Amino acid sequence: MVRWMVVAAMAVTALGAGRASAEVIDRILAIVGGQVVTLSDAAVALVVGIADARGAADPVETAMNALIERRLVLAEVDRYALPEPAEATVDRKLADLCAGLAARVPEAETLARIGLDDERLREIARNDVRIAVYLEQRFGVVQPTDAEVQQYYRDHAALFSRDGRLLPFAEVQADARARLAAERRQGLIDAWIADLRRRADVNVLYVSRGKG
Repeated sequence: MVRWMVVAAMAVTALGAGRASAEVIDRILAIVGGQVVTLSDAAVALVVGIADARGAADPVETAMNALIERRLVLAEVDRYALPEPAEATVDRKLADLCAGLAARVPEAETLARIGLDDERLREIARNDVRIAVYLEQRFGVVQPTDAEVQQYYRDHAALFSRDGRLLPFAEVQADARARLAAERRQGLIDAWIADLRRRADVNVLYVSRGKG
């Protein structure tokens, strides 16, 4: 069983126990600008792919941090009041989310018990689209020079090798340019999000395994 499934099971157990006693029990992991991030939120984030905990020592911490950053980014999206995305675009994103869920999710009852219903899935899809549009407008495409692409090709030869042979630069130039541009753009986004977090009111309550 993959690690995000363990986290989902933890949340389901807690929520199920709460319902049995007529009181919903869920663990608060962090508070971001007055909004709580809970264990069930973390389970949802891992299930739908908001957080990628592959190889993470603590999937809960990974999911929590991803949700903190997502809420900070969404606050910026809301602040700039971008037009709402077209429903057809949201539909396509929702279809992608559902396809991923079908490949790796436990039974539907489990999803419902962590609060992942059709309405919440659509909200996640809508926010994914809104974030993507905002980031595209803010950061656009970072185009490297030809010399920078050639240096990237030399420095990352393993990426452009097949069967132990380095492919000619002419054959992989477009791929190398796209990879370098994507890395630089992601670097700018990561730095921006880190700055948002430094300036934000974030109170982390969760103590990661091995830290206490």
